[in-house]
Amino acid sequence: MPRSRLSLVSGLAALALLAPPALGQQAGRPDVGTFATPRTASPSWTLEFDYESPRPIAVKDLAGNTRWYWYLPYEVTNNSGGDRLFVPNASVFTDAGDLMDANVDIPPAVFRAIAEELGNDLLEAPSQVVGELLQGPDYARESVIIWPHFDADVDEFTVFVTGLSGETASIEVPGSGETELLRRTAALKFGTPGDRALNPQGQPVVDLGRDDVMR
Repeated sequence: MPRSRLSLVSGLAALALLAPPALGQQAGRPDVGTFATPRTASPSWTLEFDYESPRPIAVKDLAGNTRWYWYLPYEVTNNSGGDRLFVPNASVFTDAGDLMDANVDIPPAVFRAIAEELGNDLLEAPSQVVGELLQGPDYARESVIIWPHFDADVDEFTVFVTGLSGETASIEVPGSGETELLRRTAALKFGTPGDRALNPQGQPVVDLGRDDVMR
């Protein structure tokens, strides 16, 4: 597998971020299309995050029914100059407008099936990879991000990953008097052309690249 809080976001970036529907909800669902951009040279620590394209896997539940899931293998390395507490958090947003938390309520059998499929003795379950991440490539850790198969036909989706940087920004939400805390977030974009709404086996997955956003 490949291997301080900031000052207030500039007025232009804040307007771009908060202009409807950026931080609220539209039609009952969150909109994640517009974000402020992190600093090019972050003043905070950042972990190296290498990942592979997601792939589907079928696992039988306790009733014997086949359920489909997606998983994204990754490796995280700490070359930041100090030991870090690694607490990853991931969510998936689809072009159908659905936003779901990853690694939540996933049956243990799913990770066991993934570990068997990958045959990687260093692979850790999502709950086990949380903890102190020591410095250097010898202490890199490998895990996966897992989520259920989509209910609708999806042609593009984004996996958001936080916990890879200490960079944050606080902004005031116009008209509310409240402060919003944003975190540097990796946005991993993928295309899934074709129609595999029921069975994703053989689904093409195109890596559309990574952006870092404040979210």
